[in-house]
Parts: sequence; C-alpha cells; structure tokens
Amino acid sequence: MEWSGLNSLFSVLVLPPAGPLVLAAFGWWLSRRRGKTGARAGRSLLGIGLAAAWLLSTPAVAQALIGWVESFAPEPLTTEALARELRGSAPPGAIVVLGGGARHNEREWPQPDWPNPRTLERLAFGALLARASGLPILVSGGKPPRRETSEAALMARTLSDSFGLAPRWLDEQSRDTAGNAAESARLLAADGVARIVLVTQAYHMPRALAAFRAAGLDPIAAPHGFAGGLRIESWHAFLPSAGATGLSWLATHEAVGAVWYRIRGFF
Repeated sequence: MEWSGLNSLFSVLVLPPAGPLVLAAFGWWLSRRRGKTGARAGRSLLGIGLAAAWLLSTPAVAQALIGWVESFAPEPLTTEALARELRGSAPPGAIVVLGGGARHNEREWPQPDWPNPRTLERLAFGALLARASGLPILVSGGKPPRRETSEAALMARTLSDSFGLAPRWLDEQSRDTAGNAAESARLLAADGVARIVLVTQAYHMPRALAAFRAAGLDPIAAPHGFAGGLRIESWHAFLPSAGATGLSWLATHEAVGAVWYRIRGFF
C-alpha cells in the first residue's frame, strides 16, 4: 500500500469520528471476554470511546480544539502589512497558494472536477493579495487518487475563470504539505525566488510554515479562514453536530501532523 493510502487509512480509523467508535467497539468486544480484569478494562474502554465520540462532535469541544491549533498561527496578513514587506530590504517574490482538496461530480458544469471549499477559500484570499501586491502566484497540488486532473490545474482554471488571474507556476506533483514545499522551492529557484507569501487556512499554517522553511524558503504567513474563537452562547454547544465533528477532525489531524513533522525534524 502506498504512503498516501496508509495516511488515509490512519485518518479514517484513528481520528474522529471513527477513532473513538473503534475504541468503543474494541472495549465492547473485550468486555465480552472471560475474566474480570478483561471485562472491567473493556467496559472502561467502551465508556471512554463513547464519551470521546460525543464530546468531539460538540461545538464546545470542537471550538476549543481548533482554537488551540490556530493559536500557533501568526496574525492575519493585511494588505498594509504586505505593502510594508514589499517596501522592505527583502521583498517577497511570489504568492504560494496551497491546495486543500478537490471534489468530483459528473453532473457539474462545465467540468466535473472543482476545487473543494477549503481550496476555494485559499484561492480567494490569494487572489486578493495578488491584486493588492502585483506578485505572481504559484498554485500547488498534485492529482487526487483516481483523478486525471491535478489540484493545481483546477486552481489555475478557477483563478483564470473566476478571478481573472493566471498563475505563473503550477506544482502538479506534490501530494502533501511537505511535497508542496519541496516542489514549490524547486520551481521558484529557477526564477531566484526564495521569499514568498504563503496562503493557507490558519489551522494548517504552523505545519505549512515548518515545511516551507525546511525546504529552504522564507515564507511570510498569510493565514485566513479562522474557525476557532467563537463564543459558546447556549447549551446547544454541547449537543453533537456534523460541523463540529468536521472541526474536531481538522484539529486532531493537524495536531497529529505537527507531532509527525516534529519527529521528522521540520520544527
């Protein structure tokens, strides 16, 4: 099995919502075994798994988790701050927009493949910064599994059709954040660009910065799409919701990814 397949399997079986349920199922199985010690441990795991599944699907817990992950991201990059960077002694030479996924549906028009909502957010913010600065854009993202079109090609098409901008560089080879960084560095080196403006969501920015610095680039963080920090205003925040489950998945995915990057020496 390829690394990308193992990564996907890990995300499905260990991260929420499936991870706590897998733990609960194992606890139930263990509780049915003979022996008081095993049964007691099984009941404990069953309770922990079910409690974790409930808590991680509530807005209150999801907001706390994603807010904690985003607390490691720099402050947003305003157009005024970008203008100061451009007037500095080492101005950036490009805006790098990272792909965040794609979607496919044969009923879509005019093409069945489109950037997913996370990628569209990144493109919109990257386009705003490009118009404010005049900097050229690099879009980064390889082919999703079983698809013929790379994320970078979809991003380039969307930038052209919806924002009236054409990227100068396309990274169509990378499959993860570390790959985004390595391939972007290779493409930009041909034009002598080392300092860049890096665009991705706030929760993803700490890991992205580490990867791009390890690749030899000097990124200026342009985080956006902050999802945490909302106030809990009613008891409904402690009831499960689909949106909260998604936020918990993003937060735990980034937390685990940060640990893995630290092991690999990116941080």
